[in-house]
Amino acid sequence: MTTYPLSEPATIYAVEACGDVTSDVVGRGTLEACMDIVAGLPSDQQKSVSIRMDALDLKFGPQEIGELQEFLRKETAGLSNGDITEIKTSSL
Repeated sequence: MTTYPLSEPATIYAVEACGDVTSDVVGRGTLEACMDIVAGLPSDQQKSVSIRMDALDLKFGPQEIGELQEFLRKETAGLSNGDITEIKTSSL
């Protein structure tokens, strides 16, 4: 699926135990590719990453990534920008 913003560039960063996002890059690609990378990580590591959109003000923390993964599993083609924006977190 390449629906906006899934086709937009994003970066995966490691998250410290205290919840702070580090500058350690875990992966890069489109949001869709980043979701695939995170899905391939061990479950404990999935809970210690954050995805930030490179050109958009969207950030997904560990909880939002899990929600987005669940949503994408259930969603068919045509995911809307509004649906993804609802999942984002602005506290990162």
